[in-house]
Amino acid sequence: MTGFDFLFALFSLLLGLAMAEILGGFARVLKMHARHRAGLGKDARVGRLVPLLALFVLLSQLTFWNMAYAMRDGLPLNYVTLVGLTVVVGGYYLLSALVWPDDPADWPDFDLYYDQHNRTILIGNLVLSVLAAVASGIYGPPPASRPPIPDTPLVLGAVAAVYLALAINVALIFVKSRRLNAGLLAVLIAMQLGGSVVLVGAGLVGE
Repeated sequence: MTGFDFLFALFSLLLGLAMAEILGGFARVLKMHARHRAGLGKDARVGRLVPLLALFVLLSQLTFWNMAYAMRDGLPLNYVTLVGLTVVVGGYYLLSALVWPDDPADWPDFDLYYDQHNRTILIGNLVLSVLAAVASGIYGPPPASRPPIPDTPLVLGAVAAVYLALAINVALIFVKSRRLNAGLLAVLIAMQLGGSVVLVGAGLVGE
């Protein structure tokens, strides 16, 4: 077993639990709606904000997982690496636990829940994304071994979208309008999905 195999086995479980927290939130909402339709409990207004935020955090975790795999040959197996991975992966778990209310019945309007937690989650996700990007620059493949970026408008646009996404994440921390929050989250999700497809197609990630 290589050092990366040991690290990945240790922390992939925690990252998997973080993703399960988010997916479990969707399941709890569906069960709540089913109980209400059967006349067995109260319903809540879920809205768009919390589900969009949940999907955004989930995609961020998948991005980190891909970045961690790209660093597989450069990550040293030492105490500093263990602490760093614990901070990032543990941070993602904490954010995932905050995305959905523990008991949907306690929050009749999920938009109110979003108002109370969105900044904590967005700031935390931004910090973890930056930490992961810095680690990728340090421990990722050396520049000489990386495939050159094709000089095409589509690929260059996808790379530029990464920096635009960071700017939108920062803007979301300060935006108070719920409608604008929903719109910006939808844009971030579309950029994550579209940019990943373009970069994978160009062979710049996923190798």
